[in-house]
Amino acid sequence: GASTTIAQYVLPPLLGSFIGKFPQVNLSLLNGNSREIEAALQEHRIDLGLVEGVFRLPNLKYTTFLEDELVAVVHSKSRLQLPEEITPQDLPAIPLVLRERGVKLSSLHVLMYLGSTESIKLFLENSDCMGIVSIRSICKELAAGTFRVVEIKDMPMLRDFCFVQLQGQEGGLSQAFMNYMF
Repeated sequence: GASTTIAQYVLPPLLGSFIGKFPQVNLSLLNGNSREIEAALQEHRIDLGLVEGVFRLPNLKYTTFLEDELVAVVHSKSRLQLPEEITPQDLPAIPLVLRERGVKLSSLHVLMYLGSTESIKLFLENSDCMGIVSIRSICKELAAGTFRVVEIKDMPMLRDFCFVQLQGQEGGLSQAFMNYMF
């Protein structure tokens, strides 16, 4: 099982090459948010989880495999005139679209919460606001010049992507996949 960003932007090429190397393996992927993936693991519906975020459950073992960064982005044709770098104090004046209601700053001007990164990207193409998404989800658009990153001074938004397993459940296909990714 994998949380949304990992399932959409990190795993597909890795799963493709893994299956290419081990064609006899039969895999399926459950997609959900990190909490849903942890619950599926605890209910023995999946053997291995890949999650984002920092909240940790004590009966699960977390192993970091990749660092991710959330970035502020605007569409390159947006009428929202933002410099290349802003300060955290500038944020309340900027209309935002976010994926989840996890941000604690009540002073933010959130226009909308959308359930997926792809929805945010499409929304940004048709609105004058700023979104916050994983850098991994926007690489092609940055290269094409469709979007640009707006740096937020002294406000890094880093997070870890982690394997998550039940304590004491190491080994087997899950371990083979983890080893393949390292």
